[in-house]
Amino acid sequence: MLRSAYPVVGGLFTQGAAMGALPTLRAATDPAAAGGEFYGPGGLAQAKGYPVRVSPAARSRDESAQRRLWAESERLTGVTYPV
Repeated sequence: MLRSAYPVVGGLFTQGAAMGALPTLRAATDPAAAGGEFYGPGGLAQAKGYPVRVSPAARSRDESAQRRLWAESERLTGVTYPV
């Protein structure tokens, strides 16, 4: 049922891949973007819209989670960087 309803209402709450990629592209290419800033959709609940600077989620500041993510990324890719 959810799959059949998505074409009708999904666009109200989500956006396509091209729009979803814009925050990452802005953070990577905007000369005015500074390290440590976060960009996300500017619309309601940051679910869709053009990228704007947003406040990071509290979970993103969890140092233990950051270390686990880094270690898992190195394990999965086989690429390591000294930090």
